[in-house]
Amino acid sequence: MRKRLLALVVVGMMLFATACGGADSSGTTEFAATESKSSGYDSFGLTDSGDYEAYEETGYSNESDSEVDVDLEEYDTSRKLIYTSYISLESKTFDDDVAAIKDLVTSNGGYFESTSSYGNEEYGSRSASFTARIPSDKYEAFMNSVGEVGSLASKSESVDDITSSYVDVQARLKSLNTKLERLQELEEQADNLEDLLEIEDRINEVQYQIESYTAQKKAYDDQIDYSTVSIDITEVATYSEVKADTAWNRFVEAFSSSFAGFVAFIQAFVIAIIYLLPYLILIAIILCIIFFVRKKKGKGFSFKKKDKKTDQS
Repeated sequence: MRKRLLALVVVGMMLFATACGGADSSGTTEFAATESKSSGYDSFGLTDSGDYEAYEETGYSNESDSEVDVDLEEYDTSRKLIYTSYISLESKTFDDDVAAIKDLVTSNGGYFESTSSYGNEEYGSRSASFTARIPSDKYEAFMNSVGEVGSLASKSESVDDITSSYVDVQARLKSLNTKLERLQELEEQADNLEDLLEIEDRINEVQYQIESYTAQKKAYDDQIDYSTVSIDITEVATYSEVKADTAWNRFVEAFSSSFAGFVAFIQAFVIAIIYLLPYLILIAIILCIIFFVRKKKGKGFSFKKKDKKTDQS
């Protein structure tokens, strides 16, 4: 009996050892297959998309622990500035001043991105708006000249430094072009259809990114080369007077604004009556007719009552 139990224990231990050995060998085989598959493109230094995105994020940083060492001398690192300004003008000679603005834009090598005008000459309340693109090297001269047209009401300018963003786009384009060259080399050496299709997908993705960054760089170049100037010009009878901010001036301005508002209300009231005048006349005529008819009916009724009393007497 004891021998049988001992034999069963020995057989069980042998089966357990065999199962563990099979599991270890299968795990080793699976790991080897995975490792072989993941190293498919390492012959040309191409890692998976996650590694490549990490490389892109490091870009051209000069941190000591970064493995990417990019020479900034390969890129255009000159200062990249975008000028944007707004100017508001008042004009007593509207047509001449508008023509002067257009002449200044064309003579400085610029062009109009958009134009619009409002009002009419009869009421003398015309205005116009322009969005002009001026070459950056002519920007200062243009702003000085356009400020002398009519009377300057307000002016604002802003400058945006995009040097770092511009260099970043150049570095990404170079990195993507290098990536594309390696993928094309790998495409030529592909020996099966599955690898070829996967490489082509990667090539299409990289080409799309190159086109996107190229378009962004062109947009930067356009904004850098041509400054944007927005111009508003308004026709006025008298120029706005710039006064010191004193209590007396504020009192006078408040009284003038109040009186101007009262005059504007009277004008609007009179204009409204003029618009309603035909309707008022028609209503008056209708009321007169109703009054006349009712009055005539009242007289006839009284006459009939008198005749009845006479007959009774």
